[in-house]
Amino acid sequence: MKCPSLQILNTTAHGRFTYCHNSKLFQFVFNNLCFELYEWELRTFIEYLYDIDVLYWEQQLQAYPHDRKIPISVGKSHFIILMKRTEILELKELLSPAPKHRILTSQEIDYSLEYN
Repeated sequence: MKCPSLQILNTTAHGRFTYCHNSKLFQFVFNNLCFELYEWELRTFIEYLYDIDVLYWEQQLQAYPHDRKIPISVGKSHFIILMKRTEILELKELLSPAPKHRILTSQEIDYSLEYN
């Protein structure tokens, strides 16, 4: 059942960006992360996202044993999300003001085919 007050603003291979007209909240789900933000919080988060120096963090954490090297601080100082460069780019695409429609590649389609 579709919620009539929910508007889908954008989608990517790993995320969905929506707005609820009842609660006045923006929500984006990206991979296994879910954020619900008011407009001013969303603007602040997007500014923060675009201010991240990806190259700096990749160089600083070059010896870090994991592939996700770019930290995103969320709320409390002890909670940090780590992302890859490609994830940062896709998150920026997801939160862009105008949706960019494109054809997904076969690798981006998460669908299991089951024969009856």
